[in-house]
Amino acid sequence: MKLFIILGNQLFPDSYLEDYKKNFTFFMAEDFGLCSHQKPNKKKILLFLSSMRSYADKLRENDFQIIYQDIDDPEFESPYIKKLEKIIRLYNIESITFFEIEDKFFESSIIRYLSQSKIDFNMIKSPMFLTSRDEFSQFLLTNKPFMASFYKYVRKKHQILLDSNDKPIGGKWSFDSENRKKIPDSIEIPTFPEINMSEHTKLLIPIIEKKFAKHYGTLDNFNFVTEVQKVNELFNFFLENKLNLFGDYEDALTQRDNILFHSKLSPYINMGMITPDYIINKTLDYYQNNDIKLNSIEGFIRQIIGWREFIRGIYQNYSQEMEQKNFFQHQRHMCDSWYSGKTGIPPLDHCINNAFQNGWSHHIERLMVLSNIMNLCEINPNSVYSWFMEAFVDSSDWVMAPNVFGMGLFSDGGIFSTKPYICGSNYILKMMDFQKGEWCDTLDGLYWRFIDKNRDYFKGNPRLSIMIGSLDRMNTERKSKIFSKAEDFIKDNTYVLE
Repeated sequence: MKLFIILGNQLFPDSYLEDYKKNFTFFMAEDFGLCSHQKPNKKKILLFLSSMRSYADKLRENDFQIIYQDIDDPEFESPYIKKLEKIIRLYNIESITFFEIEDKFFESSIIRYLSQSKIDFNMIKSPMFLTSRDEFSQFLLTNKPFMASFYKYVRKKHQILLDSNDKPIGGKWSFDSENRKKIPDSIEIPTFPEINMSEHTKLLIPIIEKKFAKHYGTLDNFNFVTEVQKVNELFNFFLENKLNLFGDYEDALTQRDNILFHSKLSPYINMGMITPDYIINKTLDYYQNNDIKLNSIEGFIRQIIGWREFIRGIYQNYSQEMEQKNFFQHQRHMCDSWYSGKTGIPPLDHCINNAFQNGWSHHIERLMVLSNIMNLCEINPNSVYSWFMEAFVDSSDWVMAPNVFGMGLFSDGGIFSTKPYICGSNYILKMMDFQKGEWCDTLDGLYWRFIDKNRDYFKGNPRLSIMIGSLDRMNTERKSKIFSKAEDFIKDNTYVLE
């Protein structure tokens, strides 16, 4: 018998499986390793298991042969390799096929086991990305690992938003500078339709609450769909109701809505429930037939074919290097306040609560509030990485490692980023609807303290050296006040292991 392995983040449209339908049996297993690795948010566990069950139902309806092991199986807590080994033995499996597995540690364990067991296997390209692993590696032979040049390369290759001369429509490759407006109170934010939970979801809630009681997050207000058709419906809603203003308010934050004009597709695309190829084709088709702002269509396309594909390539080529580095030598760890949302900085607490309650935040919350303040507080990179893996439903090693170590913290020393993304209260006041308060002095103190402690680095970077001059011109009394508040915040909200 031939076996095709399907993992919980490989729920691709069954058209990708059609060629294997006749001669293969498909194996799916609800796995304790998936549910416990980096202690994921309860919502992530529920999303994965419920979606896997709905996916298996759909395959059965379409006459695929399925072996499915659920959470009640006696083997649930056995390592995935042990489950696979048992299936191979019971069904006399001769060969195994599977899609590329993005998280290296898991892919290598599967390949190692199959190789040692002398079982024929075939690993095929994942539909989760447009750019193959080899193609990205080839790109790096003649290019530095910078997103802008990679994005330009992908746009040209796939002829996306180009004129007849292969030039970008609108005269430039990125309209990022036009994507930074603060959202006015007068702008109505369309909300996604209410989600009706599937029977699988309802059945799994008490099981997950019991088995994973110590995980963060809540299963109240579960706001994710678990069926491919429903994902497509959400995507259509985004195109029709959110895309046009996506660009203007891509970087905005507001207390009245955590999604704003974003698509919230990241969990689903990272699980294979919707593919980048489908997203791009449908988005461009919608753009051709509707009056959509250029900064919106370009900004959304850039997230899908630019940033997401680029991050995957960085992970595949640089993960070991970035995971081992700690550029600023940060050694602090987070107190419980970083999980309860009681640090005392209102924008930070807002973003913490949103992360654990909803399991999803858009990129500015993650980068300019959460990562930024963790970095300013000298949190150890591995602790920050664990926090992000625990909080977000769309978390995976391949996406979180580069985003945290490279973009959020600059702890890799600049493999693909040219500077650390840090800010004080001014940026947050500009982009969010929080009022000035004592928290501003605390955050400004953290910001300038970080610059002061890393003077040599900032002096040596032509783009950043101006900050040292600004710091040295600061009023002595003001500097003493905000530095004191920063030290108090660090003392109250972080600790160092003895």
